[in-house]
Amino acid sequence: MRTPLRLPSFKDLSLAGKGSPPGGSASPEIQPAGFAPGLDLLRERRRQIGQESITVALADRRRLLVQGTTVGAIFLGLMVGSIGLVYLRHQMVLGQMGRLNEVEAEAVQLRQQLGARKARLAQITTINKQLVLALTSVRSSSALMKELQLRLPAGIQLSAADTAGGSLVLRGQTFDPQAFERINAFQLELQNSPLLDAKAISLSKVERKAPDANLPPGVRPPVTFELTAPFAPLEANQQLQILRQLGSGGLARRLELLQREGLLP
Repeated sequence: MRTPLRLPSFKDLSLAGKGSPPGGSASPEIQPAGFAPGLDLLRERRRQIGQESITVALADRRRLLVQGTTVGAIFLGLMVGSIGLVYLRHQMVLGQMGRLNEVEAEAVQLRQQLGARKARLAQITTINKQLVLALTSVRSSSALMKELQLRLPAGIQLSAADTAGGSLVLRGQTFDPQAFERINAFQLELQNSPLLDAKAISLSKVERKAPDANLPPGVRPPVTFELTAPFAPLEANQQLQILRQLGSGGLARRLELLQREGLLP
């Protein structure tokens, strides 16, 4: 059967303040030092169910409040510190991004300058190659005359030596006996020249002149001829060597200067 709840009387309250239980049947509760007793309407019920008096729980209130405040302050401090660290890291990242942007802008500017310098260098290189080609393609008249003098057989007279379209055109005449043999021998000698393309040398015209009254009796008119000999494509080093051999000092010195400057291909 459920026991009815009994409220303490004012007498019991006064006794509770003095530490004496109502009815005098139980031992007095010891109050914590500095604790002000309060009204506990469920004290009897707490005793019946075996719970501690509310005064004990209230005694730990300050300690629990301090502990809770301390723990909360610790977590709050950790959170504030974490936010501060994140903010500092954010500022550092922003600073690094700013420096990276500056470096990227400088890199773009340097790439543009490098591209402009490469274009300028390519232009200068092209101009140098054109100048070198022009200088190396110049035929030395002294070297050519020296070569013809060495290759010309006895009995052949040259009347003209012209250059046209990268070829050497030779005109001359020879007398009998063996006029045609001399012309063939001259053609063979020209094929041995390093200045000329041996496979492309051709005899473009051969004819005997009409009889001339000024010729001595029994002498036949001379045989005229025309030879076309294209120049051989020579490397600069080969051309320099040939010019030295033929004694063409002026053009050889120019090629030597280009070679020292590293401009010869």
